[in-house]
Amino acid sequence: MPPEEQAPVWGITRRALVLIALVVVALATLVPTVNRYVTQRQQLAAAEQQVAQQRQDVKDLEAEVARWDDPTFVASQARERLLFAMPGETQYRLTDSSGKDVPATEAQQEQAPAVEEDWYDSLWTSVEGSSRLRPEDIPDSQTPGGDGSASPSPSPDALGETAPTDQDPAA
Repeated sequence: MPPEEQAPVWGITRRALVLIALVVVALATLVPTVNRYVTQRQQLAAAEQQVAQQRQDVKDLEAEVARWDDPTFVASQARERLLFAMPGETQYRLTDSSGKDVPATEAQQEQAPAVEEDWYDSLWTSVEGSSRLRPEDIPDSQTPGGDGSASPSPSPDALGETAPTDQDPAA
């Protein structure tokens, strides 16, 4: 066969080999640098976001501090948190049957943890609690004396009647 009819051979020339080597060296140099650049940009964006959040927190806290300069706000907080009362006012404290305080405000009611239990557990707890009551704990069974003992019967004068006397009315 003559040499002209042979299929072309795809061989790598020296020039192509040098070009491939330069591309590999350039990639080996640039990839870590670009990777560091991208990582640092992400860290910078996260730090800027954190700074913005902290600035907003500072503004909120400064507004909270400014609220304490108002005497009506201070008085309302003293009433709510410390249970203070103004002179001449009477405070009442509500408790439930277990002796626990009843939340006074809607905000306190929302913060109070909701007890998740089955209806039969709640019923049984109620039955057990009612069996622990003593007769003096029930308001209807208490006598006016308050100590559980029988109180003296009311005098006839208290009932609007006149009591018989030993004196003769004609005398």
